Amino acid sequence: MKSRWNALILLSSCLAFLGLPVSLGQQNLPRTVEQLEQLAPEQRNELQQKKVRFDQLTELQRQQYRDFNQQLNASGRTDKLRAIMRSYTQWLLSLDSEERQRIQALPVEERLQEVVHLVKAEREQRFKELLDTNLSGTDLTAVAQWYDRWLVAQTQKIDELGKMIEDGRTQALIAATTEDKQRATIIVFALLRKHGDSLWQEWFQNWDMDVTDLIGSMSETAEVLYASAESDQQRLRLVLRWGYYSFVAQSMQAVTDDELLEFYRSELSNEHRNYLDRQPPQQVLPILRRFYFQYRMPEVIQRVLSANSDDS
Repeated sequence: MKSRWNALILLSSCLAFLGLPVSLGQQNLPRTVEQLEQLAPEQRNELQQKKVRFDQLTELQRQQYRDFNQQLNASGRTDKLRAIMRSYTQWLLSLDSEERQRIQALPVEERLQEVVHLVKAEREQRFKELLDTNLSGTDLTAVAQWYDRWLVAQTQKIDELGKMIEDGRTQALIAATTEDKQRATIIVFALLRKHGDSLWQEWFQNWDMDVTDLIGSMSETAEVLYASAESDQQRLRLVLRWGYYSFVAQSMQAVTDDELLEFYRSELSNEHRNYLDRQPPQQVLPILRRFYFQYRMPEVIQRVLSANSDDS
């Protein structure tokens, strides 16, 4: 069954680049003259252009489209499959023509594996760009998984410690944060800002063992970075910095280029916008993602991380 849906989705891309079928299959078409007349002029013009392209297809290509559309509408997952097709088609169109042709030339199952590989690599690159770190993708994944597990294991303790925080603004931020891991993260950094690492071992007695397990699962590069920290406090902040950045980077992967463009237009300061406008084209999106990330970082966390900005 899974193979059938994979083939269905990828077939759409073959048809899409003939010009008509996917985009036609993704919308409710007018079924009467009255409905057609109600369309805006540009919609009628677009529909006419698609009809012309459809008429230019061979009979075999037309039948492929009809069969595909019939399968899609009978699937029981039509809306989800249409959304996947749109996303997949947009992704294909974002590639250069040579790469797109290479992917389209592959058999369906091989193409699926190649798409999964390329999307994973792109996400890993965006992940690294957002963190602005020398850690490998494997290291970043290890940190993210470890940090998630550590927060879950310490949920009760962190909630108890959160009651110690006296700053009204921080308490308001904690109360307004509904996502459990984000709220726990804010509490952890607020405690670190208030008390430093003086009570850390008392609060989290297995910290050394937990961190040893993490570093032992990472690369030699990560071990060197960790060992290069000059104090226990720097090592603590380094691990928490990795953890927080990994946590946010995971959620940031879903941020679209359109959202980044709107952020650029409406939120980015003139200083940062001018800086961004001077960058080479290939650096614009990575830098814009980092600005997006920084603008949304809670102030209490900004203060802790900026205290040791050399940690990488």
